[in-house]
Amino acid sequence: MSKKITTSVQTEGFEAVLYPGDGRKDKVMIVMSGSDGGMTITKQEAEFYHMNGIPALALALFKTKQTPKELSRVPVEYVEKAAGWLKKRGYKQVGIDGTSKGSEMALVAASLFPELSCVIARVPSHFVSEGLAGSGKNKAPSGTSCWSYRGRELPYAPYRSRSFHILQMLMREKEMHIITFNRDKDITPETLIPIENIKAPILMLSSKHDEVWPSYESAVYMERKLNEIGFPYPHKHIAYEHISHAAITRLPLIYKMAFKSEWQHPKDCAKDREALKKELLDWVNSDWQQKQISDERFAGHSGSYSERC
Repeated sequence: MSKKITTSVQTEGFEAVLYPGDGRKDKVMIVMSGSDGGMTITKQEAEFYHMNGIPALALALFKTKQTPKELSRVPVEYVEKAAGWLKKRGYKQVGIDGTSKGSEMALVAASLFPELSCVIARVPSHFVSEGLAGSGKNKAPSGTSCWSYRGRELPYAPYRSRSFHILQMLMREKEMHIITFNRDKDITPETLIPIENIKAPILMLSSKHDEVWPSYESAVYMERKLNEIGFPYPHKHIAYEHISHAAITRLPLIYKMAFKSEWQHPKDCAKDREALKKELLDWVNSDWQQKQISDERFAGHSGSYSERC
C-alpha cells in the first residue's frame, strides 16, 4: 500500500489525510465526523475504509490548527476543494460519508457538487442547524449557521434553548441525553437541505435509540421525500434498534460511558455495529454505481444553495 498523504489549508485549501486503501483509483470516500470536531474519529472512520481496501480522505471541518475553532460558518468549499484535488490525483469517482453534523455537511455538499457520486449520511439531519460556540459547560448556540458557502451563511434552524445545562442533564439522565435541545426547532423551507438536487445514490443509517437528535425521524422524512419525487438513484434507509448516536465502526471508551444504550445493551449494540460495517462496505463496493441517469431527469428541481446564497 502507498503511504498516507497530508494536505493543508494553506496549500490545497483544505486539511485532510488521504489513506490510499489498496491503491485503487476507481473510487474514493471523503469522510467527516460530527460535533466532536478535530480529526480523531474522522481518521478512525477513514482508516476503516482504508483497511478494507477502499481509499478514503479524512477531512477536517473544525477544531484543528488550520480550521475554525468552533462549529460555526464552516466553509462547504472544504469538500469542493477536496473533491477537485482527488479528481486531479486520478480518482474517477468521489463519494462522501458524514456522521452526525458531518451528515449535514455531506448532504449539503452533495446537493451542490454533482461530482460527488455517492452519499452516506449516518445519524443524519434533514435540515441545517445553528452552530455551536464555546466548550465544556460554556458551550452554547453560536447565533450563526454551522456552514457557509461563497462567504455567506446557509439558512439555519436556531436552537430554542440559548444555554445548555450539560451537568444537570448528566445528573438527571445518567448519559449524554441532549435530544431535548435538538427537538422542536423552527424548521423553515429555507433551512431544509435540498436533497432533491443530489445526483448520487444515498445511504442513510439512523438510530431508533438516538439520544442526541432525532436522526430516525430525519431519515424517514428524507426517505419519504425521495420516494415522492421519484428520485432516480438508489436510496436506502436502515434504522438500528440499539446503537447510540455514535454510529461509528469502533466505539471509544468515552462513548461507551456517555450513552446509556451502549452500556445497558452492549451485545445488541455490538451486533448493530457489525451490521453497520457491512452496510458501509456493501454500499461502497456494490451499490455505488457509475452515473447512468442523465441530468435531464433532474430538470425542474429548484432550491439549491447556490441559488439561495
